[in-house]
Amino acid sequence: MNKRAIIFCSGEMDTDDVWKEEYNDDLIICADGGIKHTKRLGISPDRLIGDFDSAEKECQKDTNCLVYPPEKDYTDTNLCIDYAIEKGCDEILIFGGLGGRVDHEFSHFALMLYGLNKGVKIKLINGRNEIWMENQSFVLEKAEKKYVSFFPYGGNVEDFSVKGLKYEAYNIVLDCGLVQASSNEFIENDQAEISFKKGNILVMLCQDLL
Repeated sequence: MNKRAIIFCSGEMDTDDVWKEEYNDDLIICADGGIKHTKRLGISPDRLIGDFDSAEKECQKDTNCLVYPPEKDYTDTNLCIDYAIEKGCDEILIFGGLGGRVDHEFSHFALMLYGLNKGVKIKLINGRNEIWMENQSFVLEKAEKKYVSFFPYGGNVEDFSVKGLKYEAYNIVLDCGLVQASSNEFIENDQAEISFKKGNILVMLCQDLL
C-alpha cells in the first residue's frame, strides 16, 4: 500500500484551497517556518523538523520537534524528505515550496531528483502549479491546469516523444540549453503518452493568473 507524506515549507502559498481533506490521513511534516501554514490551516503536524531559524522558538518545546543546528549539511526540506522515506513513504507533496527565496525554490528541484533516485516521487504544489520529475516514460492524465511543459534536468533527454497533446513530438533530443517543449496543452484526449530513453524531465502543469 502506498504511503504519502505532506511537507510544509516556509515559501509562499498563493491559496489555501490547495489543501484538501483527503490529505488528513497522510504523514504531515513541517520544515521549520512551514509551521506558519499549518497554524493558519488548523493542521496538527506529526513532526516538526529543522533548525528553527525562521520559526518561533516555542516550536522547539514541542515533543514532536526534531531540532538540528543551523550549521548542518542538509536543508530542512531534505531532512523532512529523509524522515518521510524512513517512515516508508513513496510519495511526497510539498506545499510552500514555491515562491519566496529563489535559492530555496531551486533547491527543491534538486531534491525531486534526490527523491526519484530513492524511488520516491516528490511534487511541488501551489494554486497555479504542479511540478514533479520523471526518469522514465509515463502517461500524463489531463488536469485542471491548462498548460503542460517539459524541461530536461541534469542533462539532455534522449528520444523524447509526446503523443496526445496539441503539439506532438517524436524522437527529439531535449537540450538543456534550449526551450523546446513548453506551454503545450490537452485538446481532445484525456491522456498523453510521454516517452524517452534516457534523462530526467521536469513536468510542469501551470495556470495563468486570473
